[in-house]
Amino acid sequence: MTSTTSVTAARSDVGRASSGRGFTPTSRRRNRIAAGVALAAVAIGGNLLVYASLDSAEPVVQAVRDVAAGEQITFDMFRAVDVDADSTVNLIAGERLDSLVGSYAKVRLVAGSLVTPESLQTAPLVTPGSSVVAIQVADGALPIGLRERVAVLLVIPDERSVDDAVGVTSVPGRVVGLPTDTTSALGLLSLSVEVAAGDAATVAAADDVRVVLVEPTVDRAARPTADPAVDQDDGP
Repeated sequence: MTSTTSVTAARSDVGRASSGRGFTPTSRRRNRIAAGVALAAVAIGGNLLVYASLDSAEPVVQAVRDVAAGEQITFDMFRAVDVDADSTVNLIAGERLDSLVGSYAKVRLVAGSLVTPESLQTAPLVTPGSSVVAIQVADGALPIGLRERVAVLLVIPDERSVDDAVGVTSVPGRVVGLPTDTTSALGLLSLSVEVAAGDAATVAAADDVRVVLVEPTVDRAARPTADPAVDQDDGP
């Protein structure tokens, strides 16, 4: 009788000791729990970062179609889109969209691109006293690096003189339109160049015009007198 009572008491003591300690996970299980908590924290932090980025998006101006250099801006060319861009990125705020109408594209603007203040100006690209002439050049005869608003030298060979010497006439100009294909079967390209009004007839009448890319200079014609992306009412 005594031995039975002792066994029962021992079992009772073991049960009480187990219930007092509670559940004690192994070291491997503790590592798994810690890893799960860490992953959950990373996921929550990622979601917070995404939501914070969405809240920081600001409206900026975007071109909705291709705009050629020198083209005057109209309402249907731009729109405002929300973009999460760094503050150092020089973009035009969407709230200034209406103020851009009537300005001119300084360079070609591709559909879908974001517009910067340097890509627009208030004055036309062609300066007073200048004319724009379209010349035809052979495919492959244009120098590498030719782009809009770069300075060029138009070289026109003169007719041979009595002593069989060949002279040339040089006319300074500035590219205002990138080369486009013509309907000619000779593979010619059409290039629009701004020249002084007094030289326009000479260039237009020439059958052979060579294009020389000169060292870039300050583009006085493309320098805006006022930034169309900046409010004009900020003065004193």
